[in-house]
Amino acid sequence: MEKNVCLFKFFKKKKIFNIYIILLIIIDILSKFLIIKNIKLHESFYVNDYINFIYIQNYGINLGFFKKNKIIIYFLIILSIVFLIYIRFSFTNQNIQLSYNLIISGILGNLINRIYYGFVIDFINIHILDYQLPIFNFADILIFIGFIFILKKYIIF
Repeated sequence: MEKNVCLFKFFKKKKIFNIYIILLIIIDILSKFLIIKNIKLHESFYVNDYINFIYIQNYGINLGFFKKNKIIIYFLIILSIVFLIYIRFSFTNQNIQLSYNLIISGILGNLINRIYYGFVIDFINIHILDYQLPIFNFADILIFIGFIFILKKYIIF
């Protein structure tokens, strides 16, 4: 009984399931659901001169890598999540924890997509003049922002 009480205190203290992680995952899933329901595959929806929504199905990871080997994809995703959760809880600084939480939220959002549909829904297309970024989604933005915060903390300053 004593072990269970200690374990509960550990989980409560560490706040493993932060409310904003769940909220960010819900926003990601909802945004992808709205795209699937309102835009046909490969169809473009004009937002403004710099942004379009184009519904594509990404079977790989990061720009389509490993799209033919699902075992490697799932292995890398699970390894990443376990590693990031371990790293996240080794810090007491809330800003660093936020950075890792953003990355974890993004990875989990894409993982849920991959499990449910068999692919990740990408839809944000940013283009300026003749330059076009790869198409991405809200979860990718979370991963990118978390990564930038970590770089800022450890590399830049």
